Amino acid sequence: MRIDIPTMVLLNVAASATLACSLGWVARRQDRDGLQLWTGALILYTMALVLLALRTKIPDFVSIMVANVVLAGSQSLFLAAIAQLLERRIAPSLLWGPPLILAGAYGLLMSDLPMRVIVSSVIFSAQLLMVMRVLGSRKHAVNGRGKHLVFFGLTIMIASHVVRLIGAALGAEDATDLMQETPLRTLLFLSTFVTLIVVSLGFILMVKERADERTRLMAMQDPLTGTWNRIRLDEAAQTEMARFVRHGHPVSVIMVDLDHFKGINDKFGHASGDRILRGFSRIAQDCIRANDVLGRWGGEEFVLLLPDSTLPDAVALAERIRSALAGHAFGGGIKVTASFGVATCQASDTWESWLHRADLALYRAKAAGRNRVETECQGPQGDDPGGHFVALIWSPAYESGSAQLDDQHRALFDHSNQLLSAILDNRSKPEIMALIRVLVDSIKHHFMDEEAIMRVLGYAQAEPHCVLHQRLMARAEQFADRFAQEQLGVGEIFQYLAHELVAQHILIEDRKYFPLLAA
Repeated sequence: MRIDIPTMVLLNVAASATLACSLGWVARRQDRDGLQLWTGALILYTMALVLLALRTKIPDFVSIMVANVVLAGSQSLFLAAIAQLLERRIAPSLLWGPPLILAGAYGLLMSDLPMRVIVSSVIFSAQLLMVMRVLGSRKHAVNGRGKHLVFFGLTIMIASHVVRLIGAALGAEDATDLMQETPLRTLLFLSTFVTLIVVSLGFILMVKERADERTRLMAMQDPLTGTWNRIRLDEAAQTEMARFVRHGHPVSVIMVDLDHFKGINDKFGHASGDRILRGFSRIAQDCIRANDVLGRWGGEEFVLLLPDSTLPDAVALAERIRSALAGHAFGGGIKVTASFGVATCQASDTWESWLHRADLALYRAKAAGRNRVETECQGPQGDDPGGHFVALIWSPAYESGSAQLDDQHRALFDHSNQLLSAILDNRSKPEIMALIRVLVDSIKHHFMDEEAIMRVLGYAQAEPHCVLHQRLMARAEQFADRFAQEQLGVGEIFQYLAHELVAQHILIEDRKYFPLLAA
C-alpha cells in the first residue's frame, strides 16, 4: 500500500492542532498538572510541521533551521509538562540546551544534509530519553497505564530516529524535498503520527490517574487536622503487619487520648477545641519520623503507627510527645495533657487485637491519673536493667489450675531469664545460641502437651490455637536461624521468644481455655 507523504504531513498537522485546541480548552484555567505546557508543546509541534511542509516554498533558514529548533523546543515543553505533573524540578539547561545546541549545529551544517539529519536525530533522541528517565525515576515514581503508553510511544519515536540516523550515515537520506517519498520519510511521518496520538493519550491518562490519586488521598485525610483517617490507618497497618510477618521488622502502635477534652470544649468553645486538635497534630508531627503514620481515630483520639519500632522505641516516642504537649501553651493560656497506650505487633495479631491491647493500655493510663504512658499488659515484668530487656517474673495469678501446665510455664519463664542473664553477661554467641535452642525446644514440647490437654477438654477453639502454635514455632525457628547467621540481634530474638512467645501467649491466648481447667 502506497502512503502519500503530503497526506501524512497533513494528518500530523491536523491531529496536533486538534489535540492542542482540546487540551488548551481544558487547561485554560489552571496548570497544576502540566496541561498548559503540553498544549504549548503541541502548538510548537504543529508550527514545526507546517514549516517543514513548506520546504522549497519558503527560505531554507526558516523551513530547516527554525523548523527543527521549534521542534526541539516542543520536546523541551513536553519534558517540562511531565516534570510539572510529577512535581519534579528540571534544570533550565536540560530544557533549553538542546534547542540552542541544534540551532548552533544547523548554523554550521546548512549545506550538509546527512550531518544535519544525524545531529537532529541524536538531539531529539536524547530529549526523548530524558523524558523516559524522568518518568522512570524511583524518587518520583508514578504508576498506571498512562506511563506505559507514554513509554511505548517514545520508544517508537526513538527507534525511528535511530533508523533515520543510520540511513543518513549510509547515504540513504539524500533528498532535499521533504515531500518526496522515501522509505525513511514514510517511516518517520507514520511513527510520528502514532507517537503523537499514543503519547498524548498517555499523558492525559497520567493526569487523570494523578487526579484520582489526589482524590483517594483526600478521602483518607482528616479535614480538620490534616492527619490520616481510619481508612489510611487500616491500610498502613495491614501493610506493616504483612512486612512484619515476612521480614520480622518490629512495628508498634500508640493510642492517644487528649485528657478532659470535653471540658475544654464546654468551657472554651469548639473553636478552641479544634485549635487544640490541630496543635496536637503539629506537635506529634514534629516528634515522629517521616515513615511513621499519624492519624485521627475519632474525636480527640489519635493513633500512631511506628514501623521498625520496638516497645522501648515506641514508649520513648510517646513520652517525648507527652512531654512536648504538656509543656505547650495554647491560645488563651490553655494547657492540655494526653494519655498514651502502647503495644507492639505479635505474630498472632489481627489489626483489631493489636489495637485493642493499645486501647487497654490507654485505659490504664487514664485510670492511673492521665498524662502518662502505659504499655500493653506485659504482666511478668521486673525492672528493665538495660532499657531493652525485661525479666519475666512468675505470679500465682498466672496459674491455670493444671499442675502440668503450670510447671511447664514456670520452666519457660526460667529458661527465658537464663537467656536474659547470658545476654546481659555478654557471654559468647555459642552459649547464647545453646540457651536459645533449649528455650525453643521447651516451648515446642510444651505446645504439644498443651494441644493434647485442649483436645481432652473439648476446647472449641483447639484447632485454631494449634494453627497459632505452628505459626509461632515456625517464626521461632526462623528467628533462631537468622540469629545464628548474624542477621538478627539478641534484643529482637529475646523480645520475641521471651515476651511474645512465652509471656504474651500465656497471658492472652492460653487464658482463654483456663476456665475449662477450673471446671
